[in-house]
Amino acid sequence: MKPPDWPISGYSWVMSRTRTFIATVALAALPAVALAAKPAPKSVTIAAPAAITFGHAATISGTTSPNTSVTLRADAFPFNGSFGQVATATSNASGAYSFNVKPDANTQYRVSAKTHPTAQSPIATVGVRWRVTRTVSTRHPKKGSRVRFSGSVSPAHTGAVAELQRRTSTGFKTVKTATLTAGKTSTSSRYSLRVRVKRNGTYRVHVAADAAHLAGNSRRVTLKVH
Repeated sequence: MKPPDWPISGYSWVMSRTRTFIATVALAALPAVALAAKPAPKSVTIAAPAAITFGHAATISGTTSPNTSVTLRADAFPFNGSFGQVATATSNASGAYSFNVKPDANTQYRVSAKTHPTAQSPIATVGVRWRVTRTVSTRHPKKGSRVRFSGSVSPAHTGAVAELQRRTSTGFKTVKTATLTAGKTSTSSRYSLRVRVKRNGTYRVHVAADAAHLAGNSRRVTLKVH
């Protein structure tokens, strides 16, 4: 802007330029002030194994703000949204936390952190497989003789079916079944069956999944006839 002739309007021109400069500085500062007024967002991450075998431990871990109280909550099948408290801990100086759990059935987990405002993790689901044990009467049967397979299934699943399966070129195929009966303890069921073995083969015992548990398999065993 070209200043008008002095001294008549010099003062007015200086004041106008001063007001423009002050207004520009003030406007430029507004976004920074507004951002500074907002609290920093808080969050909680969570990680868990997709599946474990019944009786084994699972580690639930994640991060949040350092040295912060965290609470683990669980909602076991049938997933009614209750999320009862399981345990509490304090995150370390890096913000990391962890819990060890042993769920009896498929379970959803969630962690909340005592931040300001309170933060809550997403849901992590841990599936629980049936634990299937297996013994055989012999690994080296005489050709055409009968071999006894027996073992237990945990947790208790009395009335369900245990499937004896033989490995084929296309996968394991069921060759015989047995109904699970009450076990020696309240937390297990048991099975026993015999099968005639005519050639070498690899076997396992399989228990199908239900709504509360994932399918479980015993350790494999190879029988060699003579």
